Amino acid sequence: MWGGTAGSDMVDGDLKFRSAKLQRVYGYWKSKRGSRHLPARRDIDPLDLGFVLGDIALVDVLQDPLRFRFRLDGTNQVQRFGFDMTGKLLDAYPDPEMRALIDASYRDVVATGRPAMRLRDLVADGRSFAYEVAILPMSVTGDRVEMLLSCIDFDISRPA
Repeated sequence: MWGGTAGSDMVDGDLKFRSAKLQRVYGYWKSKRGSRHLPARRDIDPLDLGFVLGDIALVDVLQDPLRFRFRLDGTNQVQRFGFDMTGKLLDAYPDPEMRALIDASYRDVVATGRPAMRLRDLVADGRSFAYEVAILPMSVTGDRVEMLLSCIDFDISRPA
């Protein structure tokens, strides 16, 4: 469902994305996870994701307190939103409403340990955005979510 600032949310059962690109990224993530709960960061090869590399953000999950730091903010996202979050905490995100949405989405994925999809149709910083996003948890040391791979597809259409 579209609308409002939140859009719609789905959590892994077996996610079905509107975006073929995001469905492909999700399939890749599942293949790297195998029989484990989460894939390890080392299992993800950026060369395998060349078709969406500019659409990806890699986000470190920091604990005590729970916060999020952008290790990488993809060039397409930087261009679309107009700022680069690479190396910055989510706390520095310039639009407070969008920051709150992202924070809530990331916290949900960390709490459940399950991937999620979000459909967004919103206005942020006076500009309109419609997109679908995959938020995929990863681990460094085992089953604990320590990193998120977020991939956005801006090339989806709004319903009539």
